[in-house]
Amino acid sequence: MKKLLILIAGLLLFAGGAYLLRYQILTSLVEYLICQDDLQPADALFVLSGGGYDRGNEAARVFRAGYVPVIVCTGANPVVELRIFNMDTLESDMTVANLRRWQVPDSCIYQIRYGTSTREEADTIIKLCTARGYRKIMILSSRIHTRRVREVFQQRMQEKEIAIIIRGAPSSRYDEYHWWQSEEGLIAVNNEWIKTLYYWWKY
Repeated sequence: MKKLLILIAGLLLFAGGAYLLRYQILTSLVEYLICQDDLQPADALFVLSGGGYDRGNEAARVFRAGYVPVIVCTGANPVVELRIFNMDTLESDMTVANLRRWQVPDSCIYQIRYGTSTREEADTIIKLCTARGYRKIMILSSRIHTRRVREVFQQRMQEKEIAIIIRGAPSSRYDEYHWWQSEEGLIAVNNEWIKTLYYWWKY
């Protein structure tokens, strides 16, 4: 009985401590996922597939600030909902359309309609960098994806002696640092942790 009481007391103390530190714990879960570099000039900006609105907005901002001369949009994942309107559109198509909305010249936009995962996109980007002689590139994804993106690209680019700058676009749907306060945030952070653990386990 004494051991049981000690165990219960220990669990209550743990639960109480976790409750008191809940904001720090929840914030640390997303702070670990966000791992981006300071803005600096690069040969090109690569916008990974997905989130064409947020990533397109951030890519346009970076371009207009003069950090890059060209934006490359990658990815072959379809926007399934648009098939309702008989539109065969890819996520990278959405990013391109958003860049045009921000009046980024077509001559500064290049699209690669290939890649359904971060790893596939990384392999495609390396090929283009080699072909065009890029030595320093910026890679843009969503903020909470930046650590995983860095893990995928880091070794590949080092082997090719290509410097990378990882940047994350802020979400327009939720506040990353208060992600638990919205359903969108809960889903996004949960999914990213699952992907992070999956990549760590598999690769």
